[in-house]
Amino acid sequence: MTMASFPEDAKALQAYLRKRHQEIHARHLQGATGGQIVASLTDLADEVIEGIYRQVLQGASSGVRWRLEDGLAMVALGGYGRGELSPFSDIDLMFLHRDSVKEEVRDPAARILQMLWDIGYRVGHSHRTVRECIALARKDLTVRTALMEARFLAGSQPLFGQFSARFTRKVVLKGTASYIKAKIQSRLRELSEYGTTVHLLEPNVKMSRGGLRDLHLLRWAALSRYHSVSLETLKHHGIMTVREFNALSEAQEFLWRVRNEMHFSAGRAQDRMTFEEQIRLAELWGFKDRDHLMAVEQFMKQYYEQTTAVADITHHLVDQMIPRSLSSRLESLLKRGLVDGGFRIAGGELSIEARQRDQVLGKASDWLKMFCLIQNRGIRLTYETEALVKKARETGSMDTRIDKEAAATFLGLLGASGRVAPALRQLHRLRLLEILIPEFASARGLMQFNEYHKYTVDEHCIRAVEEAEAFESDPGPLGQVFREIQRKDILRLGLLIHDLGKGQGGDHSAIGVKIAESLENRLHLDPSSARILKFIVEKHLLMTHLAFRRDLSDESVLLQFAKAVATPEVLKKLYLLTLADVSAVGPGTLTDWKKDLLAELFSNTLEILTGQKPVLSESDRVEQVTARVLSLCGPADRDWVEEKTLALPARYLISTSPGRILEDIRKVRRIPDEKVLVESKYDEEKKTTEYTVYTTDGVTPGIFSKIAGVLASRGLQILGATITTWKDNTVVDTFRVRDEDFSGAPTQRKMEKVAAAIQDVLTGRARVEELLSRGWRIQTEERSFPIPIPTQVEADNASSDHFTILEVFAQDRQGLLFIIARAMFDLGLSVHTAKVATQLDQIVDVFYVTDGSGKKIVDPETLERIRDRLIREIERFHEEARGKPSFLGLGEEGRVSD
Repeated sequence: MTMASFPEDAKALQAYLRKRHQEIHARHLQGATGGQIVASLTDLADEVIEGIYRQVLQGASSGVRWRLEDGLAMVALGGYGRGELSPFSDIDLMFLHRDSVKEEVRDPAARILQMLWDIGYRVGHSHRTVRECIALARKDLTVRTALMEARFLAGSQPLFGQFSARFTRKVVLKGTASYIKAKIQSRLRELSEYGTTVHLLEPNVKMSRGGLRDLHLLRWAALSRYHSVSLETLKHHGIMTVREFNALSEAQEFLWRVRNEMHFSAGRAQDRMTFEEQIRLAELWGFKDRDHLMAVEQFMKQYYEQTTAVADITHHLVDQMIPRSLSSRLESLLKRGLVDGGFRIAGGELSIEARQRDQVLGKASDWLKMFCLIQNRGIRLTYETEALVKKARETGSMDTRIDKEAAATFLGLLGASGRVAPALRQLHRLRLLEILIPEFASARGLMQFNEYHKYTVDEHCIRAVEEAEAFESDPGPLGQVFREIQRKDILRLGLLIHDLGKGQGGDHSAIGVKIAESLENRLHLDPSSARILKFIVEKHLLMTHLAFRRDLSDESVLLQFAKAVATPEVLKKLYLLTLADVSAVGPGTLTDWKKDLLAELFSNTLEILTGQKPVLSESDRVEQVTARVLSLCGPADRDWVEEKTLALPARYLISTSPGRILEDIRKVRRIPDEKVLVESKYDEEKKTTEYTVYTTDGVTPGIFSKIAGVLASRGLQILGATITTWKDNTVVDTFRVRDEDFSGAPTQRKMEKVAAAIQDVLTGRARVEELLSRGWRIQTEERSFPIPIPTQVEADNASSDHFTILEVFAQDRQGLLFIIARAMFDLGLSVHTAKVATQLDQIVDVFYVTDGSGKKIVDPETLERIRDRLIREIERFHEEARGKPSFLGLGEEGRVSD
């Protein structure tokens, strides 16, 4: 565009920019490469900025214009400096000026920036002299990196040339090793936020491991070490191989195109590849659903393949670019050691002696010993050795037969103490783990398309091994359990394969048993170990099912579980597998609450299996607890306490500690004066708040549903509820909640307001519907899962002698418990306990209920009517919540201020 044709005002320039942006978008849709699009966007920004610069300078007086033409240079930095603008990337500009025009630069710079902001660019900017650039770069790593990528845009070329020469001489050529090491550390800090693994389910295409930022790190290291940024140049000079060049070029193009599409579609900078985006991109890229493998899963497999290549190659190349001092090279040579079997160790890396390569790779037990060595010594393979292994595997010159010796070597690695997971990662990265366990091939990069898992199936399984490995050093009971188990190799093998049945259609636990059966022969397992392996794989969800969805005070639950596991050794393995599995779902998944429930199930079952806990009848257990409660109270209230113990239900007595029972009885004494008493207590260890409501059955109908509604109106996530009605109609309902508004303890004022709201609703001073209409919050971060979880309601009359257990599988949403509880009240059901919002593979709300006469519901037609009503109410709730700005038509949404 000539100066004469350049738009004269912001409105005209904005229209021109929009038109050109639309043309570039059209080219993208027509199949232009990612590289072509980022180059076009960069060229467009250059054209606009240069035009604005010329326009602003033309408006200055001749004297000022002459001084600025000599004393000011417009410089592009960062991604813009690299020439890699995505559709909505920020622009980073520097006004490089001489000291003599410092004041004169301010006004034109402000006018240039204002114009850029007015037409829609997001601009970061700085004003610096050459001297200031050098001084800042020496102190600030980020500034140094940005200035290394400086690109001339407009103004004084001699000034920019002076900057470039002095900056290269005084900064770029200095401290290369320390600079690259510092950039590596900076990248590691980024990864701690955006993900240390490639296999995140919702990765950030720029910042997550294997994303564009890893390619930027390679560029920065190459700039510092070789003063070159071109992949082609690095290949030409032998710094990277042709194979590495091709892999990085392909991956860069893929990532550019994905990022461009995400920006264009969102109309803003959008780098996080959400589940919704993945579905859309998979369709756009032409993937179609296949048997047992959705289109989105196929697309993400391609994404993980590309980012894995980026992560592996850039890690190696950047590491090789760090200059080694003469002393460190001499030290490495002196410490080179030859290990039995033809392996050599130097600088924390292992390689194969040249004359031994065919022998090592030609026998499975020998190349497996190589991984035992790196596991035992905490080292890694050299990059050259990894390349050698890959080539041997691809060409078929590598032995892939797993004989008894190879199987024993692999099991030895699994049973070793420490650093097992890193060795497994290296085996998996080199595609050797799938030689030992063929099903790992289909699990590679297989996403788990649900809201709770954070990693792909293969990454989850290896992380589970990693989590279990950490138990060994635990100073508490968990570490003791881990150290006590025998055949740790079987535990780790179970963890490696427990989820490999996913993505193959059908029950993944049942498919896992078949995988275990195939390994029995493949790895030459003895019959006893094979039986245990099959059991812990098949039952790997059993402990979470019981701990999170069943009443652990019910003796029959413990007896059935004890009978299933049969021995303390199997119980210990299943317990550790369960903890590691839950923990490996994602950070923070294994909460203290879940740990406690699993520990309670484990310890109670272990006592039964070892004979340390006598199996008593219900009446005997009630008698024991009652005697303990009476022993705790003083003479002043003994008569009152003794009278009240006669009114306590057996389930409440058995499931509640004697101290808590005594506390509840004393609180109940205050009910006649206040009608409703609400106590709140924050648990620092579990990070939850407990609200206990003391009242009488006749205070109002639907006590449980109304309390649930109040808690929902206050934005509280209900984790569990115990609902108890004593024989004298006393009601003691306890709700354990998490307050999302507070990272620690909620304020006393917040807890008092919640308690007052419960009292108001139960005593008729307020209606729960009004609280919901006023207090229902707009959850800006909440989003619907792209593939909705179907609502299911299942009834279990076998697990409890006294209650029908209703399990509700549904898409979670704040307020769901209120909807369910209200429907159950309308159906005439009494809820006795609830376990809410278990988040593992599925959201499950579990309710122990009876009919109006206190009996189990056994009539099939009645159960079917209950199921239909609950499903209908839940689905209507989700539809209305998605489609309307109000809560079930109760009023406008709003946020109650605390």
